[in-house]
Amino acid sequence: MQLTQHTDFGLRLLIVLAREEGSLSLPAFSAQQGLSYHHVAKVAQALVAAGFAVSHRGRSGGIALARPAEHIAVGEVVRTLEKGMRLADCATCALRADCALSGVLAEALEAFLGVLDRYTLADVSRQGVAAFAPWAALPPAATCAVSESS
Repeated sequence: MQLTQHTDFGLRLLIVLAREEGSLSLPAFSAQQGLSYHHVAKVAQALVAAGFAVSHRGRSGGIALARPAEHIAVGEVVRTLEKGMRLADCATCALRADCALSGVLAEALEAFLGVLDRYTLADVSRQGVAAFAPWAALPPAATCAVSESS
């Protein structure tokens, strides 16, 4: 299973916001992460609409967390940003009336989200924690990891 780019960018933005004090400039975040400003602005809009972030207009404006990172569950963010989340499209399958796989997949999805529910934004934004070993060994991609200096 892979999260959508929208959710990936949203989680990255929230992690950096949790590490920052005050507002963060979206153009600066986009440039730092090597991401399209327009994509980031759309994600930021969704985060504000969902109540995870607040936006401030003006010269010293930007985006900031709407509530403490300790009160934002990663599972809540994923459920909000991943609209219609499912592991397979069982609704259009010819086997849907007589197949147990849909129940297994629903259970797996709940287990996945259950793990994410155990962690808050404060947990995943801590610096100095080693990345998952297989990913840590890969060269950094221009559009993926949250930078150490965030």
